[in-house]
Amino acid sequence: MIRICSMVGAPDLRQKTLAIYSGDIASACDKLSKLGYDSIEIMTRNPKLLDLAELKRALRRSGLELAGFCTGHVYAEDGLGLVGPDPTACQQAVARFKDFADVVGDHFPPGTWINIGRARGNGLPNDMPGTKDRAAEVFQELADYGLPRGVRWVLEPVNSLQAAYINTTQDGIEMAQRVNRPNFGLMLDVFHMNIEDTDIYASLRQARSFCWAVHLTDNNRRWPGNAHLDLPGIIKVLNEIGYNGHASLEIMPWPDPDSAARLSIEYLRRYAPRAA
Repeated sequence: MIRICSMVGAPDLRQKTLAIYSGDIASACDKLSKLGYDSIEIMTRNPKLLDLAELKRALRRSGLELAGFCTGHVYAEDGLGLVGPDPTACQQAVARFKDFADVVGDHFPPGTWINIGRARGNGLPNDMPGTKDRAAEVFQELADYGLPRGVRWVLEPVNSLQAAYINTTQDGIEMAQRVNRPNFGLMLDVFHMNIEDTDIYASLRQARSFCWAVHLTDNNRRWPGNAHLDLPGIIKVLNEIGYNGHASLEIMPWPDPDSAARLSIEYLRRYAPRAA
């Protein structure tokens, strides 16, 4: 069963983010629950700045699950990447990701994911083999740190306009196989797949064993169903491969947050009905 999830921006973000609601997590939970969402994903720069007691109260009150944390603003706002030319920044990035793992381990159920997207960093200049070697080492370090804390790390292939490496689903599969840890898999974002992959449906089937999280959007980063990405076909393939995780909306709050939330769930429930 696919669980419909929404990204929610945390109060610590200084820049706009790809989330329907941002700032007031409790209010977002109440609104999303009433519309029939199953879960939320939180975009935050620093999980230690979250009011975790209030977050857990909001989840209990609304009946929503926390699918996981997204980390794009660790890179976008703080400039921290796991692999890059500045060793100090890389060390700070590793420490920040371990903070995420500590928060999950101390406060949330095993299996809660932590996304690794742009915060993997842009790599070592003019050294792609060295970049991939170092990335595999760092991912293994994080996986080993997160395993006793119940963390699932999900590596997100990001299109080549935004990231220097691990752009296609096939790149992601190759890295997941190389890392070879039981708690290290992939987050597949259909926006990036639409840019980089030759065949989205074939990529989903190929990634069957590693696809632990999904980001949904239409091709213009607005609510699903407003443009021309074949979301019904994508959901059909997800069901075919036995995907039963969260499908999280990482979209612009267009034309406004309440409309984006309502239009998204109305469209997606046609193809991913809620369990009785």
